[in-house]
Amino acid sequence: MSLSSHRQHKIYIAATMGYGLGSEDPEELALYQMIKKEIEIGSKNRNIGIQRTD
Repeated sequence: MSLSSHRQHKIYIAATMGYGLGSEDPEELALYQMIKKEIEIGSKNRNIGIQRTD
């Protein structure tokens, strides 16, 4: 089951604002961790934001 765009947006907001996810769903956790990793990489390279993949 893929995540709805609304749920993806809520996870993105939580990751960018530094909030915890509050969910144990593996699919949501994977997306959250991917976003956090991209933000970390981007901040090291002085890039702001992440590129869209859709």
